[in-house]
Amino acid sequence: MQIKTRIITLAAVGAIVAAGLIAAATVVSAQEPEATPDQAKHEKRIERRDNFLSRVAAKLDVTLDQLKTALKSAATDMVDDALAAGEITQQQADAAKSRIENGDGIGLRRLLGARTARREAIVQRVRAAIVQSAADALNMTPEELRAELKSGKSIAEVAGDNIDAVKTQITADATAKLDAAVANGKLTQAQADKALQKLTDNLDKIVNKTRGQAVSAS
Repeated sequence: MQIKTRIITLAAVGAIVAAGLIAAATVVSAQEPEATPDQAKHEKRIERRDNFLSRVAAKLDVTLDQLKTALKSAATDMVDDALAAGEITQQQADAAKSRIENGDGIGLRRLLGARTARREAIVQRVRAAIVQSAADALNMTPEELRAELKSGKSIAEVAGDNIDAVKTQITADATAKLDAAVANGKLTQAQADKALQKLTDNLDKIVNKTRGQAVSAS
């Protein structure tokens, strides 16, 4: 029976992921005023999700409640595994489990893959931090350095013989920020180490990049 339950759980999770329906949300209360267009879309997504889950449950010969319980259990196990592997912090794990328990999705999409908008916001912050560090090393303001970069120059071209000092400053500032994030529980040490290694591996590409030129991560 235990093996059957595990097979059901894994099969159901695989089906949900494949269908792109891993995210869920709470149903809007029936006592709310007339639904807005966003609420209507939200309720329609819930309806489609539950319809899909009901079909999966029927094919697996279990009830919808049993399937949802299995999904929650599998999701919680995956969060525990990620925490044990150092891929997420205790704070992130607690937040994910809270969403799982409250039925607000199973909490994995935010852990295993950020949305495009969030990724772009992170990229913008990283770029700003690099410009700030490079400007500090060159005794320039960020605005002055950005003007040079907008003209088509790379950070390395602006820095000239001072490029090693620039790279040292960028690395030191990034290390300090990552250490602070670890201390505040926002990142695990493994996450911080991975981020710093990625910066180190791509730093030459970054400082030699010109406007409009993409940097391919190693």
